[in-house]
Amino acid sequence: MMVARREVGAQDQSLRLYRNGRGELEAEMNRETIGKVRLVLTFPITKPEGYISVRSVLDQEVHFILSLDELDKKSRSAAREELQRSYLIPEILKIMGIKRRGRNWLWEVETTYGRISFRIDQPQESIDFLSENDYTIKDTEGRRYVLRDVARLDKQSKLYWNKIN
Repeated sequence: MMVARREVGAQDQSLRLYRNGRGELEAEMNRETIGKVRLVLTFPITKPEGYISVRSVLDQEVHFILSLDELDKKSRSAAREELQRSYLIPEILKIMGIKRRGRNWLWEVETTYGRISFRIDQPQESIDFLSENDYTIKDTEGRRYVLRDVARLDKQSKLYWNKIN
């Protein structure tokens, strides 16, 4: 299906997102029910509220959202809730400790979701560069964390960061 591209910021009144009676996300376009859909972020770290593919149960793209601002208030709220469920990526706010344990590194951090401990393999395999000061970290269980703007970390956190980076 060809997806029409629109100018960023243009309100898209044709797409409506809502929860059905079972709590599943459904879509309606031009007043026609599409049914159950899922949202796929094409840039989950750098564009968490934009460039969103709306996919049917057959995994076909039925719509493309450049920005959540295009949607009406209720659809935007439903989309944000769905994206939070699907893309839970804690942001590291403070590093309380990093210790080497065998071949793993044990991290103790404060995140947007509270204090968390996790293990990574070798830093060069587990830490990905996003931009000048932003990184993603993947633990041994496949969970991801984002570290934004290393320069804003407190002094102790920077010392731990420099130990492994």
